[in-house]
Amino acid sequence: MYSRDLIEDVLKNADIVTVISSYLNVIQKGRSYLAICPFHDDKNPSLNISKEKQIYKCFSCGAGGNAISFVANYEHVPFDEAVRKVAEISNFHDPRLLSERTVVAIDPRKEPLYKALADLNSFYQYALTISEGQEARDYLKKRNIPEDQIERFGIGYAPMDGQATIAYLQAKKHSLKTIEDIGIAYTKSEGTSDRNAGRIIFPLSDPSGKVVGFSARKLRQGDDAPKYVNSPETPVFHKGETLFNYARASKNARHEGYVYLLEGFMDVMALDRCGISSAVALCGTSLTKEQIDLLRKLRCEVRVCLDGDAPGQIGMMKILSLLQKEKIPFRLVSNPGDERDPDDILQESGAEALKEAMGHLVDPSDFALSFYLNTKKLETVEDREKVLRKFLPYCASLPPGIQKENYLAKLAKATRFEPEAIRALLPKANGLEGEGSYEETPVYRRRKASGETSVSKLYRAERTILYYMLRHQEAIAFFEEKIGDFYYPVNNDLANYIIDYASSHPGEIEPAQLLGLVQSVGGEEGKTLEGALFSLYQEKATPRFSESMLCACKKAIDEEKGQLRIDQEAKKAFASLDTEAQKKFLSALSAKKRESWKEKDK
Repeated sequence: MYSRDLIEDVLKNADIVTVISSYLNVIQKGRSYLAICPFHDDKNPSLNISKEKQIYKCFSCGAGGNAISFVANYEHVPFDEAVRKVAEISNFHDPRLLSERTVVAIDPRKEPLYKALADLNSFYQYALTISEGQEARDYLKKRNIPEDQIERFGIGYAPMDGQATIAYLQAKKHSLKTIEDIGIAYTKSEGTSDRNAGRIIFPLSDPSGKVVGFSARKLRQGDDAPKYVNSPETPVFHKGETLFNYARASKNARHEGYVYLLEGFMDVMALDRCGISSAVALCGTSLTKEQIDLLRKLRCEVRVCLDGDAPGQIGMMKILSLLQKEKIPFRLVSNPGDERDPDDILQESGAEALKEAMGHLVDPSDFALSFYLNTKKLETVEDREKVLRKFLPYCASLPPGIQKENYLAKLAKATRFEPEAIRALLPKANGLEGEGSYEETPVYRRRKASGETSVSKLYRAERTILYYMLRHQEAIAFFEEKIGDFYYPVNNDLANYIIDYASSHPGEIEPAQLLGLVQSVGGEEGKTLEGALFSLYQEKATPRFSESMLCACKKAIDEEKGQLRIDQEAKKAFASLDTEAQKKFLSALSAKKRESWKEKDK
């Protein structure tokens, strides 16, 4: 566990808005920031982020904390790893992060799988070098993949004798159960064999670089076998959570300021050969929420480039919609009329042509309009009007000049409406956005909890003093000298944590750091304290601080405590009576209340 001083230094140098923005789309609203809460099925932004206090709180599910606890909860990583990630996002460097570093625990149930995958990956790489691997080597040479790149990407070959692969893993002391769990084994009549047999192997890694699965490409044409076979879902491999080359690309993406999102492994390697190392590829899936989260963590521009044919361009439109919804900065590679993928461009035209093609980047609106011009022609009037409504606001937002006139001409050509008719609609463009518009403004509304009731005078007085203690050293001294303890346990515990923090931190109390101290309790007690602390920071109706207000609160506390003692003694006395005496007492009490009501009615 890192020292308390180091944790506080990391929090001091971190900005919680920047940290959470690395994972979520954050919207500013006044002095606060809002986001869709990732800790429950949130529809409207209910995650409230305070830049001033450096804390976050979800008013729907109750999740809350500081920058470190957000990362720990979002990524499901140990506390110390979350500390390091916050430091990395904040560009905070400290030798103690290395000297005090703890080893991140790996799930013991998954450790055998990682070891088996590492051994299997080494076996595949070795098999590429033996005589049987010649056909695979010839294929790679034909694709102009040099030896240094083969080594860098860990490309291998699975021998035709799939049983030999199983025997190798068993000789390395891996059980048949483990071999089955990593997803390469399938049972034939003659025994268990490697499902990748006879294929070129591309290892797939998790974000930390550990091999978690494989994509196997067939060598021989003419059979009905699929071109690529990916590992099935396993305890450590989930295709929708994986991007090829992510671990390697992440080291360069933040420095370069961009990452290319491509369709195939060969495209990534093509860019790598022409000097573009910041590129990842989808693993045969549509872009998933988990993959979007991986891209967001790179904190750079995403440059989308799928194949230039119609299916590839339709895929680009789908990705465009997803990235816009997630508010991730991105542009798209657009080379109208050229249906080649990046690897084809490199093979046919060379590295300079590929770099030039990858540099043809357009904004989403430009790409989408070109899509309707070149790929999907608009047939019905309804389709033409829908596209017009979608793009008019963007056209209206452009400054007067050549760019605006050019876009207007393209919009007229795509929709086949007269340019002057479209121009006449521009002043009303903001009112023409329909259901298909790109921008959706989420509305945040805080609802009053059902069944919410007013709190007692005693509880309210204690909370008022706690509110003052968070902001004024005089209130802390007042509590210690003249009150000592609160009646409600949660209030009393919070008061003690505030005193503990203030004793070692002279000056203003930092909310994020005090929250970290409270969260160290853990369990349900920690959650209760955390929720109580958050509500104190959100309180807006507390009277202005003064010594007279402190004294008024103390007076209310003393009076209410006194009344509570009387009530408790009365209850004890009542409980000591026999049944007949209790009935007489209740009857007399009811008669007294009726008499009182009659007096009021007069």
